[in-house]
Amino acid sequence: MTPDSRIKIRHLACFLEVAARRSFGGAAEALAITQPAVSKAIAELEDILGVALFERSRRGVFLTGYGEAFQRYAGASLTALRQGVDSVSQAQARGGHTLAIGALPTTANRIMPRAVLRAKAEGLGATLRIITGPNELLLQELRQGDLDLVVGRLAAPRAMQALAFEYLYSEEVVFVVRPGHPLLQHETVELGQLAGFTVILPTLRSIIRPEVDRLLVSQGVARLPEVIESVSPDFSRRYTRTTEAVWIISYGVVADDLAEGLLARLPVNATPAQGPVGLTQRAEMPASVSLQILMKAIREVAAEQG
Repeated sequence: MTPDSRIKIRHLACFLEVAARRSFGGAAEALAITQPAVSKAIAELEDILGVALFERSRRGVFLTGYGEAFQRYAGASLTALRQGVDSVSQAQARGGHTLAIGALPTTANRIMPRAVLRAKAEGLGATLRIITGPNELLLQELRQGDLDLVVGRLAAPRAMQALAFEYLYSEEVVFVVRPGHPLLQHETVELGQLAGFTVILPTLRSIIRPEVDRLLVSQGVARLPEVIESVSPDFSRRYTRTTEAVWIISYGVVADDLAEGLLARLPVNATPAQGPVGLTQRAEMPASVSLQILMKAIREVAAEQG
């Protein structure tokens, strides 16, 4: 058994009170215990560490050099412990505080509902505020402190300064149309065939637009004559289901539509672009207990959905 595993909270509490008051009697009074109990705790601590922490004299009790060194870490340990207890209490308090979570439409639709249900089942009591929007905007709000976490795509290196990304999974870009669309008659669809239809693309500032553009150019499609740019899933979904438009979007946004047969995936002749999806936090900012509970649930749901 290592020395640190034998040190108890009562040892630290007694040590810090004696050091602060320079008196065993004063420490006992502050802790509402007997002076012999304080003396015993200090003797046990000195025995565990193998050094004398205090010098006793008629003038009082003073820290030794070892005691001064130990005091800094003992105080920090108790402070961290109190903060941990407070954070657990806060996490359990219904409505006690709010977590602001940024989520791309793909993760808001595919990951977050199940993750929130699971986190609440695990005892999460915080009020959750889920904000959707473009990846760039969400990361900016995270950096400013307006969000506690972003569940979205990995951005370019310049946009990730002061942020930390945790990979969850890779998500592909898909081409979807309404059931019965003329292009579904083909066993394989050449991307050049899209020129005969309206194509709904992510906006130029969206995180997946560069991937889409590279994919089109790689297949010789430098320009599409009829384009609508939108990051609104509601508009794009309705427009695609009621017209002959082709919607190019992240799989997670339309996963349920495809599973329910409300939309159909085009069998394009190109390897779909993929991008990493994960959790982004402010670097060196410790996560609260509430946030850790939610992040654990998000990881589990993402792993289950592959």
